[in-house]
Amino acid sequence: MIEKPKLLSKKDRLYQIDLFRFIAAISVLLHHYLFRGYAEGNMSTINFEEVSQFFKYGYLGVDFFFIISGFVISLSIKSNSLRRFAVSRITRLYPIYWLSVIITFGVIFFFGAPRYDVSVKQLVFNLTMFQDYFGVDSIDGVYWSLVIEMRFYIMIALLLIANKFKKVTMNTFVNIWLFISVLIILFDQEIFLVRIVRYVFILEWSSYFIAGIVFSQIYKDGLKLRSALILMVCLLLTYYNLALRIEEFETFFKAYHSIPVIFTTVTIFFIIMLLVSLRKLRYLNSSKFLKIGLLTYPLYLLHQINGFVIFNALNGIVNKYVLLTSVTILMLFISYFIVDKIEPLLSTFLRKKLMTFFDILKK
Repeated sequence: MIEKPKLLSKKDRLYQIDLFRFIAAISVLLHHYLFRGYAEGNMSTINFEEVSQFFKYGYLGVDFFFIISGFVISLSIKSNSLRRFAVSRITRLYPIYWLSVIITFGVIFFFGAPRYDVSVKQLVFNLTMFQDYFGVDSIDGVYWSLVIEMRFYIMIALLLIANKFKKVTMNTFVNIWLFISVLIILFDQEIFLVRIVRYVFILEWSSYFIAGIVFSQIYKDGLKLRSALILMVCLLLTYYNLALRIEEFETFFKAYHSIPVIFTTVTIFFIIMLLVSLRKLRYLNSSKFLKIGLLTYPLYLLHQINGFVIFNALNGIVNKYVLLTSVTILMLFISYFIVDKIEPLLSTFLRKKLMTFFDILKK
């Protein structure tokens, strides 16, 4: 999931992570604009057939985000305070999410017809971020990854609770999670209990989050045999899950997806994060990347449906590549305005309210 980054202190911040976040976000944006929009057949009327096949793998940027998330969250936990963790996650996810939902709702409501439609009921339930659990469609399909991220946060919150009462360490947490992730492969995936376990432990994506946590441990303590072995298992587990997803993507888009290309891309993600954790990319640690890192969360949430609405309105009027460039720049500008002018005010307000709420509960 893509969120406004927070990584260590300003002095020790890993600015290269901001760069990789941005690259991942742009890869998703280009995947949607240049491939998915037309390939799915019901989102964009513009066909970028000349280049679309080069960007069909851009969805893997989300996979990279999940690895980064495991890395960042593990590093950012400075205490066993559940309250501090909850407030931090809520104030970083919800303000920008709420703004994005409201903006996208407005764009669809006034300009989306006839291809897109939206209801007030959708708006209300989408503001919770858990609309799927109420049987309500997401206003924008990109919101799916936020629920995955929230489920990861819930697991971390449970770890903090367990650590407080039972002294469960991060190593124990990782070992148990990885063991379950591997063990479940041996069972029929259609068995109801297996499906429940897969859901609770986010097993389709667990290898990414676990790898991210281990990369953070390498960053703090250096590369050890245990870490290397876990990463190898995570990579193999990732290959297994990706192989299952390939058939789904080929059916959905009616387009061939190369297993070697997908496996190689994800392997590169692991290598990049290993280099980061071994402090081999310090030459990329420029504070100039902070600004673009901040853009990734709103950019991810806003670009798809809003971009397609503009595409469909101006198709045939403006050259499609001029339109592509203009819409991308517009999304970047709106994202910058949100994180620079609006989000700080909303986050501060929400943080104060949450702290007051938790103080009342504590009494």
